Amino acid sequence: MTKSRSRSTGMLALVVLGFLAATAVPGSANVPTKTSKRESRPKVAVIGTGGTIAGKSESRVGFQSYQPGRTPVAELVDFLQPEVGQVADVSSVDFGEKGSSEYTIAEFHDLSRLVDEQLTKADAVVVATGTQTMEELAYWLDLTVRSPKPVVVTGSMRPWTVIGSDGPPNLYNAITLAAGRRTRCFGTVIMMNDEILAARDATKTSTTRLDTLQSPELGILGTMDEKNVRLHRAPARVHDCAQPKQWRTPFDLATMPRDGLAKVEIVYSYADAGGESITAMAAAGVKGVVAAGTPSPAQTAALMSSTQSGMAVVAANRNNTGAVYDTPGPVIPAEDLLPQKSRLLLLLALSRTGDPAEVRSLFQRYAVPEFGPIR
Repeated sequence: MTKSRSRSTGMLALVVLGFLAATAVPGSANVPTKTSKRESRPKVAVIGTGGTIAGKSESRVGFQSYQPGRTPVAELVDFLQPEVGQVADVSSVDFGEKGSSEYTIAEFHDLSRLVDEQLTKADAVVVATGTQTMEELAYWLDLTVRSPKPVVVTGSMRPWTVIGSDGPPNLYNAITLAAGRRTRCFGTVIMMNDEILAARDATKTSTTRLDTLQSPELGILGTMDEKNVRLHRAPARVHDCAQPKQWRTPFDLATMPRDGLAKVEIVYSYADAGGESITAMAAAGVKGVVAAGTPSPAQTAALMSSTQSGMAVVAANRNNTGAVYDTPGPVIPAEDLLPQKSRLLLLLALSRTGDPAEVRSLFQRYAVPEFGPIR
């Protein structure tokens, strides 16, 4: 009796399974699995701006003989397949195809808007660019991008087409770092040579070496070894991650016209430097000057005279380390913010307000962000 029931139950199960198989939509069993797998991968948008990483060399050993920005970013991403496709669902956008030193502040403005636009659709953005002004571009994005999603800047010291190019591993690492979303609320970071650097702190230290991007004053944020990301510290702004209005800077480019940004220049000090260039800048309508290094007597006189006519002046260290704290009168100290980055911050502050007190307040707040008491 028991065996008969078992056979009946087994036959019924086979009939039911056969019915379900016959009435199923062909291929429908596989669709949810494939869709689910694709949707589970983070979306990373890679924006190409040219630079050495997209360069084409004259030969496979043309480490210094190449044309920058000759390879579309989609080709760079395709070269990393299928491995990079296992990390993220990657899309690509070409913003430009030239060396980083050729970009204007107006184009920086456009790039920031593009990054924010891409972040409405993607989980993270990677910007591939040249190293000449990488630190400036990264800091600009750090100050202006509105989304807290990861933004990673990368590049290379050798063109993509040479033996031993650092381009492929740098781009792969940048996409992997962005996809992991470990740097959410960090602002913009740089991924170069297996190291993660804060946009504010990083600077280029060599014209040829692969480890050119360094943070000599405060050190790196962390490292990458294959997929192993180690973060040792974080920028102070992560403190406000849960408070978007506090996390974002006031430099909203949607309210700041690209062609109406303030003109700011840098003046380097050296022995017996004259003040004529400073006077000429003021006459040409320059709104602010960053004095890199202790000014000469002639430069000091020209700077003080220019402040009387409304020019903003920031005093910065011309070295890669150290800080400027005490400054006379209306001069704003940059502390340890490098001159080229002080220029960008002063430019944004002056573009937002003409009030000297507010300019000073904005500069001091965002030049040296620090951790405060835990709220």
